[in-house]
Amino acid sequence: MLGLPGFKDISSLIVNKHLIIVRYVIILACVGIIATLLPKENFNYDFELNLPWKYENLYAPFTFTIKKLPDELLTEQQNMIDSISPYYKVELKVKEKVTEQFSANFAQFLNNQGTLGAGTVTGITRKDSSQVAKVVRQVLDTIYKKGILLTDEEHKKGGKLNLNSINLINNNTVTTVTPAGLFTNITDACQYADTYLRTQLPENLQPVIEPLCNSLQPNITFDRKTTREITEDELKKISTSKGVVQQNELIIAQGALVKNEQYSKLQSLKNAYETQESDAGIANPMFFNKYAVNIGHFLLVLVTIALFVAFLQIFEPATYYNPRKLAFILIFTAAFIYLIRLVVDLRQIGQTNFSLYMLPYCIVPIVMRNFFGNRTAMYIHIIIVLLSGFIVPMGFEFLFLHFTAGLAAILANERAYYWSDFFKSTAYIFATYTVGFIGLSLVKEGAWAYIPWVNLGWLVVNTFFCLLAYPLIPAFEKLFGFISNITLAELSDLNKPLLRRLARKAPGTFAHSLQVANLAEAASLEIGARPLLAKVGALYHDIGKMLRPIYFTENQTTEINPHDDIPYIESVRIIKEHVSHGIELAKKERLPNIIIDFIRTHHGTTRVEYFYQNFLKENPKHEIDEPFFRYKGPLPYSKETAIVMMADSVEAASRSLVSPTDEQINQLVDHIINSKIKDQQFQNCDISFKEISTIKKVFKKQLRSIYHIRISYPEIMERQEI
Repeated sequence: MLGLPGFKDISSLIVNKHLIIVRYVIILACVGIIATLLPKENFNYDFELNLPWKYENLYAPFTFTIKKLPDELLTEQQNMIDSISPYYKVELKVKEKVTEQFSANFAQFLNNQGTLGAGTVTGITRKDSSQVAKVVRQVLDTIYKKGILLTDEEHKKGGKLNLNSINLINNNTVTTVTPAGLFTNITDACQYADTYLRTQLPENLQPVIEPLCNSLQPNITFDRKTTREITEDELKKISTSKGVVQQNELIIAQGALVKNEQYSKLQSLKNAYETQESDAGIANPMFFNKYAVNIGHFLLVLVTIALFVAFLQIFEPATYYNPRKLAFILIFTAAFIYLIRLVVDLRQIGQTNFSLYMLPYCIVPIVMRNFFGNRTAMYIHIIIVLLSGFIVPMGFEFLFLHFTAGLAAILANERAYYWSDFFKSTAYIFATYTVGFIGLSLVKEGAWAYIPWVNLGWLVVNTFFCLLAYPLIPAFEKLFGFISNITLAELSDLNKPLLRRLARKAPGTFAHSLQVANLAEAASLEIGARPLLAKVGALYHDIGKMLRPIYFTENQTTEINPHDDIPYIESVRIIKEHVSHGIELAKKERLPNIIIDFIRTHHGTTRVEYFYQNFLKENPKHEIDEPFFRYKGPLPYSKETAIVMMADSVEAASRSLVSPTDEQINQLVDHIINSKIKDQQFQNCDISFKEISTIKKVFKKQLRSIYHIRISYPEIMERQEI
């Protein structure tokens, strides 16, 4: 009876298939992320105020209300706020408090009969105190009958009241009054009291003026709470709409300028799509179901990414089966689409004035070409252009322009290894943008005068951003462990310290490495591999020989051979050690792993044939440990490592030829490479027999040039006269 798989079965499956599981998790995660970035509404137009409508005639798909624009609504609200008179409240008990305060101060003054204010008072009688109290009451009655207004700071301008009217609340009764000249303030009230008291009181009682002024308080103050409540109520009455567009009504015609009226209608239609509500607030049956749209986007992204993954599996298996490389490609794709969505969203909510023409689409092919070659870069660029078409509301012309610029970026960066090349490639990209933009504008506008040249300025910014892609490449190299042509070009410099040491300590090996590098580069270029990678791998493949250079024939300048004095077994050990020594030296010098792989694989698991055959001759009856005479490997795993293995063996073997003929070179190349095939050294790499045949032809041609082989001319015969 079949049962459900147990925990051990599941864990075993995960362990054995973890790379496959990781690969599909990465793919599905990328599909999900990109699908969520696609817009959920069906309004995919880009428009700007006072610019032509570049699409076909647009008719209302349903009835919707015209919403006021944010600036328009804000202006109306501000006008409403400015039209509302503020509310000030009359405090009825202020006069009584001021009178009590002054009476208390005056009583203390009478008891002390001392110094008060600026003068000295002596001999105050009851009659005098009654006179003071009477006059003060008269002053306060007059002042508070008029009212002391404490103006709020927001109602002042230049220190003065800046209001045409205020709403005065007195005993719950609201009266609208004109404040100018109607009320007084603390300063004017004190001045009035001073003038009046000096005319009504004898000189010995006038010091009471100062404490009276200090006792004055405003009785009309700003009622902030009431003003805010009234203002909020009035603002709620402002309508957010200003009309209705009926279904099938023409909103704007093709080529017409987007004026304020059309702009309001377009914004309202866009908002209606986003909110998925009709003018009555009820879900409109014409709108797509939100979940159906999500599923549709997921399916579209899924089929696009699935085709790309199938492309990698068939044509770029090294990238497909490497989770790190696959993750980088998909993460970079999703991140760039997120950047596009972010810029589009910021433009739509008015947070940025950046034009969509500044989006640096060419960054993608520039970066991807450096790591994965032209074919993969092209495919990724096509995917991003296609998927961004759902996000960018600019139409086919916009996508066509960036697509052609991406092609230019791939072609212009084919040999971009140095900064001067980068600036040249950037110039080619901008030239493509310029020609494409002008051509599309002339087709669309029909006249030079109507070309929106400002967009060409944004394309200049776009090109500058593309130039910034080059400093990002080393960062991606460090983060994901890749190697770009820029780094390879740097490593190929013969003045690098490691290569200079090789040239000084093992000049024969250095010369051999140069020849192998030339052979490998020419062969790689012919079969479509990475020529610069093969060249650099060949330059460093034998660096381990510099530790014991004299044990390798190319470095022996005399007839003395140290191998003559040691057993064959020891010689084999020394010869094989140049691989492990090279790996250790390369790691110490921090060479990239992909270059160290050339050191590991350039001999594969081949035999040290010379010493093996000599050992057989001298020990015919001795049992031979053949694995000891073989290198530990691993086998070459890529076209470039296989080419370096072939070039290394062919170049080394060719040195044994003395005045070689064309036939000898052909036989040598065929024999060396066929022996590698027979020894199954290429079973782990994706190189074909056709490509190996091409490599043979390249090697033969290169060796003929090195040894100056000339064709044999037929014997010249004299024509005899009859």
